[in-house]
Amino acid sequence: MPRSRKKKRVSGWTLFFILLSAVLAVLLYRASSSRTSPRGPRAVPASETQTPSPFTPRRTPTARSRKPPPTEPAEPVHHPPPSPPPSSGSVLPPVAILIDDLGNDRAAVDRIARWPFPVSGAVLPALAGSGEAARELSRSGKDVLLHLPMEPRGYPGVHPGPGVILVSQTDAEIAATLQSDLESVPGAIGVNNHMGSAATADPRVMRAVAGVLARRSLFFVDSRTTQATVAIDAVHGAGVRTASRRVFLDDVATESAIETSLSLLVERARVEGSAIAIGHPYPATLAVLDRELPKLEERGVRLVRVSELVR
Repeated sequence: MPRSRKKKRVSGWTLFFILLSAVLAVLLYRASSSRTSPRGPRAVPASETQTPSPFTPRRTPTARSRKPPPTEPAEPVHHPPPSPPPSSGSVLPPVAILIDDLGNDRAAVDRIARWPFPVSGAVLPALAGSGEAARELSRSGKDVLLHLPMEPRGYPGVHPGPGVILVSQTDAEIAATLQSDLESVPGAIGVNNHMGSAATADPRVMRAVAGVLARRSLFFVDSRTTQATVAIDAVHGAGVRTASRRVFLDDVATESAIETSLSLLVERARVEGSAIAIGHPYPATLAVLDRELPKLEERGVRLVRVSELVR
């Protein structure tokens, strides 16, 4: 009897340890399988998708800002918004560019004469280089104008140079001065004023100038050095073909300012149908035109001689 009871007690403990061992074995097996088996895809929290790691290269929307600037530059402040480009079948609006104050700078004349574009030149009278400048420009196919010195406000403190038309002159004196100036600029087919804020505002003076132009079949371009100008009305009344300057390219003679003025010329022509710009033989002006004249058609205008825009 005692021996059988002892055997039962031992069997109970044995059963307990067997069960405990089995449970531990199962737990150890599951833990081991979870470490060795590959994991499936886990759900990524939204916060991780919105905040990339600082070590992960980002794709940011900066590619657009790295593209080259458009061929057509942005319009300056206070200018009207750009017009749509002409349709493929339409004729591009014309622009004319007239370079004033030629006659003293032979290198500038040589440079302009080499341009294969119909830029026009206005030559000052009665200078040592006036005649040769006019002849070289004519040989290169450019329109040549007499850049007629006319009395400005503030004269004689402000003096436009030899061959000047004065408000104090009689009609006969004006005619004689203009004839002499034209002889010093051979081949001139038109005239535009150099300075002249006083003279172009005087109807009598402009009628006297118009009489000579009419007899010689010359046209007149008003440089518009004053808002008080009466030049167009007076000259047109004599049957002379006329036009007005629309843009000064180089009131500020820096390349960036000249590029802005050139953009304004393009826009004026596209809005108004045509436009004339006046510039000067400054290094910055010539440098900008060297670069930009070949691109004018891409910008939606075509360069023509100034004589094509007088009416």
